[in-house]
Amino acid sequence: METFCSYDGSDRFWDVNVTWHTENPDFTKCFQNTVLVWIPCIYLWLCFPFYFLYLQRHDQGYIRMSHLNKAKTAIGFLLWLVCWADLFYSFWERSQSIYRAPVYVVSPTVLGITMLLATFLIQYERIKGEQSSGVLLNFWIIALLCAIIIFRSKVLHALKPGASIDLFRDVTFYIYFLLVLVELVLSAFPDKPPLFSERVSDPNPCPESGASFLSKITFWWISSMMIKGYKRPLETTDLWSLNKEDTSTEVVPVLAKNWEKEYLKAKSPPVKITYSPKKKPIEQPESADETGEEVEALIVKPTAKDVESSLFKALYKTFGPYFFMSSFFKIVHDLLMFSGPGILKLLIQFVGDKSAPDWHGYLYTALLFICACVQTLILHKYFHICFVTGMRLKTAIIGLVYRKVCLHRSY
Repeated sequence: METFCSYDGSDRFWDVNVTWHTENPDFTKCFQNTVLVWIPCIYLWLCFPFYFLYLQRHDQGYIRMSHLNKAKTAIGFLLWLVCWADLFYSFWERSQSIYRAPVYVVSPTVLGITMLLATFLIQYERIKGEQSSGVLLNFWIIALLCAIIIFRSKVLHALKPGASIDLFRDVTFYIYFLLVLVELVLSAFPDKPPLFSERVSDPNPCPESGASFLSKITFWWISSMMIKGYKRPLETTDLWSLNKEDTSTEVVPVLAKNWEKEYLKAKSPPVKITYSPKKKPIEQPESADETGEEVEALIVKPTAKDVESSLFKALYKTFGPYFFMSSFFKIVHDLLMFSGPGILKLLIQFVGDKSAPDWHGYLYTALLFICACVQTLILHKYFHICFVTGMRLKTAIIGLVYRKVCLHRSY
């Protein structure tokens, strides 16, 4: 890795004395140009296939171009130009017989392609009616956090007396840092609803569907209802309309379709056939050149257990993914519960170690706070998915039973 960052291997990838055992921690230049640049890129490319399929299957309509969307797209293109400006600057240096390490070519190329991917997702979300993107917001947060570390390192290096400064790359990085910050702020705001959305004609729509990603994970969208209920008793007209995906017109047909498949599968089960050797008459002698043995097919009638249709399978096909999603959040929450005592143990060891730098204590305290906040957000998301899925399941079963009762009464 050292030769990837510098031809002579002088730029080390990791130095524990520079990063940990010091009063002024910092990462090596090689680590900054590789890991801190590649982390947001790896995140977005890993999420892209799943998010692309999600957008394809959840088409909510077309969103018209707004000033917010135009600004996010323009900044995405500017980020791509800034990243590839470093790339072409490396090519220009090579033409001037100034040879740089491969990292100065690879990292700007990867980062520039990733910015093009982010710009593509901004427009694809608009086409599919996605008002606020959690995937892109997390991408800009990760990119900004990594850029903050590099920004601090560049400022500290510039303040050193007699330090050599790469003016062009420093200027392009400061522009990149500013653009990422602006893009993060713009991504925190939701876009307009789709052009032919039902929310446009609804007199009192639920704000959850049009809320931003940050508002959804913090449940800030319900604050107006809570404030109104605090000021005066709530009335029927104050209640929001149900989200479209929570209504019986959306939930019941899906369960009815899956139940019909299970019912038809059980009504006409596949015929089971077994084979047994066929007995030959005694008077016919067995020929010497006979190599095989004749068999006869026996058709076995299915038992009563084989023809029973399973309501559980229909419910699993309808609501199974939601329960798997809630289980994933619960597992992550339980894993984070084990990290808290581990960080607390490190904090206690820090208190007893007089030679440890002071910033270790601040780091452990910040990690404890962040871990507790993430646990709370994940646990609330878990309960929200469980309660909403339970409500949909109850609505679907009641609707299915009601349909059956109506059909019986019609005959």
